[in-house]
Amino acid sequence: MLCQGVSVSAAPETVRSGIAPLDERLGGLERGGTYLVVGAPGPEKMVAAMQFVHEGVTNGERSLLVTNQDLDGVLGVARAWGFDLREAWERGTLQVVGFRDDFELRAIRSIAPEEVLEELDFLAGPGLSRIAVDPGTMFLTGGAKTLLGSAFLTWTRRQDATVLATFSVDGGATSLPSSADWLIHATTGRLLLEKRNDGLCQVTLSRALPEVGKRDETISLELKPGTGLIQPESIPSRRGVDRGGIDEGKLLLVSLEGEHATDLEAWATRSFDTDVVSEPFEAVAKVQTGSRYGGVLIHAPRRKVREAVQACRALRPLTRAAIVFASDDAVRSTDRIHILEAGADDCLSGGLDFRELGLRIKQSITTGAKPALEPADGEDAAPQSLIPLDSEGGRVSRAVFTEQVRRRAAVPDLAFFCVLDVAWSALAIGDLETALAEQVRTDEGDIVTHAGDHCAVLLQGARENHLGPFLQRLRGRLAERAGGIATDGLKIEVLSHPVDVERILALLGSNGVDAP
Repeated sequence: MLCQGVSVSAAPETVRSGIAPLDERLGGLERGGTYLVVGAPGPEKMVAAMQFVHEGVTNGERSLLVTNQDLDGVLGVARAWGFDLREAWERGTLQVVGFRDDFELRAIRSIAPEEVLEELDFLAGPGLSRIAVDPGTMFLTGGAKTLLGSAFLTWTRRQDATVLATFSVDGGATSLPSSADWLIHATTGRLLLEKRNDGLCQVTLSRALPEVGKRDETISLELKPGTGLIQPESIPSRRGVDRGGIDEGKLLLVSLEGEHATDLEAWATRSFDTDVVSEPFEAVAKVQTGSRYGGVLIHAPRRKVREAVQACRALRPLTRAAIVFASDDAVRSTDRIHILEAGADDCLSGGLDFRELGLRIKQSITTGAKPALEPADGEDAAPQSLIPLDSEGGRVSRAVFTEQVRRRAAVPDLAFFCVLDVAWSALAIGDLETALAEQVRTDEGDIVTHAGDHCAVLLQGARENHLGPFLQRLRGRLAERAGGIATDGLKIEVLSHPVDVERILALLGSNGVDAP
């Protein structure tokens, strides 16, 4: 009786390519595989081959570099890119074999191309772990399935070594020409190198046998003398395609209440594969389970902005997902600043439009997660640092109020604020000042003073067109303080700095205070 055998293939062993971002993301290259580094003319492919060889000799592996440069030339170039190969060559760990000037012409015309590989075997010797061929086009050029190309790939498969060969394509092409399509399945995979307009390049590992449920991943790289191909030092390295491990269609909604929270949840669950939580600690727990969120949407009313900032700061180090904050309320610029500083990638407030919100989320996911920012040492841009030491719950003297206006006006990031000129005979001036101080946010730098029968309120980061809800609440609180009487006689004038700077100066001057 015969029985059918069942083959269970173990995961292949891998070796590090020497390109750190690629190794960290993908685990390296399949041991014993043959890979092509495909790209337009330029140093990137050569540097990739050198990094591959350098990684091997650093680990004590016997390696072979086949090149069209002379020995001193190739060792000098390697050193310039940050890879000292001379010591490995001197001790015999690295073997360097050069093409003769007429190699390509003679090899292509040869009726016995296997003789070329026999000569290469003889020069290199046994026991190789890595082989880099630059330019590999010397073996693989010449159209569909040439004798030399077929013989070369047969030779690579006989080796126990992992092979990396470079292949040049014309202009801005990022894939093999049609004449070389046969190489797609004749090799283990291709590293497709593409130059970007921002000066970086990106590499995509495209396997001959794609894995079910996985797509080719693209990683951004920076080519830098002295270090080779490395992770970019600038923000573009955090683009969506660079992050890996995320699902661009998967969203975590952190709903911290709000007027339209139910509608937003219904929209989010229809537009994305969405998980919904209502507390920041639940969001942290979700992210820590390893969920592949492409985006995190934090929705909160104005009164919950601080919780939103805390959630942002807690989530940012834990996830590569893009974070977007949204509020139906018109929040202050200082709130938006805190949210962005905490690591949010975008911030929307006031009258949400779901089409715009969806577009912003998708754009943020594509662009990629940004790191949280820390204020520079000695930077005096946070409103908290401007709170006067002699402030009593936001109440300050007229002189301090004027000094604060002058000081903030001199700092570009703090020069946008509103000053309210408030007068109401229904309350004594001291009671009016106290009532106003109870409604402002002193931790954001808001201050209140009185001058004659008027009070002045500085609202840091507020803009006139966003103050409607605040003024409505303020009138209601003042009416309560006055025993519920009508506020018909209450006068509130809004002056926006720097647009209304002359009127603010006149207000301060008219109250007997030296203008700034």
